[in-house]
Amino acid sequence: MPETMKNALKSMLTVLFFAGFSALVSLLGIGNESIIMMFLLSVLFTAVLTSSRLWALCAAVVSVMLFNYLYTEPKFTFQVYSTNDLMMLAFFMVTAVVSGTVTSKLQTEMEVAGRNEQTTRTLYQIATGFLSASGQESVIMRAEDLIREYTGLTVRVELSPDTENLPGGYAIRTPAGTLGRLILSGDRPEGQKELIIQAVSTQLGIALERERLVSERESIRLAMERERQRTTLLRSIAHDLRSPLTALSGAGNLLSDHYGDLTDAERRKLASDVSEEIIWLSDLVENILNMTRINESQLLLQKDDEVIDDVVGEAVKHTERLFRDRKFSVTLPEEVVTAKMDGKLIAQVIINLLENAARHTPADSKIALRVQAEPARLVISVSDTGNGVPKEIRDRLFERFVTQDDRIVDGRRGLGLGLAICKTVVEAHGGEIRYEDNLPHGSIFSFTLPMEVRT
Repeated sequence: MPETMKNALKSMLTVLFFAGFSALVSLLGIGNESIIMMFLLSVLFTAVLTSSRLWALCAAVVSVMLFNYLYTEPKFTFQVYSTNDLMMLAFFMVTAVVSGTVTSKLQTEMEVAGRNEQTTRTLYQIATGFLSASGQESVIMRAEDLIREYTGLTVRVELSPDTENLPGGYAIRTPAGTLGRLILSGDRPEGQKELIIQAVSTQLGIALERERLVSERESIRLAMERERQRTTLLRSIAHDLRSPLTALSGAGNLLSDHYGDLTDAERRKLASDVSEEIIWLSDLVENILNMTRINESQLLLQKDDEVIDDVVGEAVKHTERLFRDRKFSVTLPEEVVTAKMDGKLIAQVIINLLENAARHTPADSKIALRVQAEPARLVISVSDTGNGVPKEIRDRLFERFVTQDDRIVDGRRGLGLGLAICKTVVEAHGGEIRYEDNLPHGSIFSFTLPMEVRT
């Protein structure tokens, strides 16, 4: 039914209801002054029910005519003989018109206030809806979902600095400029829907600007972190290269200047020292190269079926010079065990762990390398009876440039790259590495490698 027909029916029924009720009241001997108030109520109720000033005025006119017809002398005619009745009808007409107009206006204001409240609530929900979105794609999807939820319209977001080539739609503006437009799939909406789309467009611009600032801040932080790491690496390399190079230079000069004065044992000792320093330099360069590949995402694994005994043997052979004054033991599985791995990199992991144990344990301490074969994995551990790892660095033990002593002192401190490289290599193989205390004192570094289950 059309809205006009509904309002006409409401007005007619309201006036008829109060007219009938006034007839019942008149039987009780109630005066015309009270009956007029009932007809006035019909005008007020009409204004409330229809929310229209026009229907309230119509109800006022009809009420005046009905009152004149039913209750003024001569009754059942529209003639008025009495001046009092005429004045009463005039005042009733004015009162009905004014009260109906005011009531209708108040009703309209209430409806507007209700719509404004709903609009404000919707705008608040739109503003808070972007708070949980992070990332440009997530923010854009959130904007599209909000428009679809609150307007039922389909929209797409076009981000382009060249907004002149994007006709129509709603501009997405930020303090830095216009980023693009919201393009609607249908005709341009009006009223509240347009307000909602404009609000989404504004909030989308704010959210995208926020994401841009977060991205820039993260880029600056990463750049600063890279610069800090580069500075630390260069400083550490300069220090760690100085010690072996000084030793090599001293041994070379001593052999060159006093070769004839040295005994065979002394020459052999100098040659051994030179060999150890060269191996140290080789390991240092290998760790630096591995870390460079990791930074550039160029650490490629060449996995083959490797016998773990051979990999361990290569690592032990490379580091056996470090354990001359320590009690070193190796425990291997009784059966031959193979696993898919990059043998060279896993050997480097074991070398780093063994060197780490030798560097941080005193003479006569025990160092043990143990390999256990479990149903679906290999567990390789290096334990020692040294002083363990200080609690203050355990949470960042596998990060780069973490050492037990951050001071630059004479002697080898180490770059703090070994454990970070170990972690990256092991995780690239699908395993994990961890540290635990070796009670009553010492450390255990262990890592796992996945192994195919053989049936």
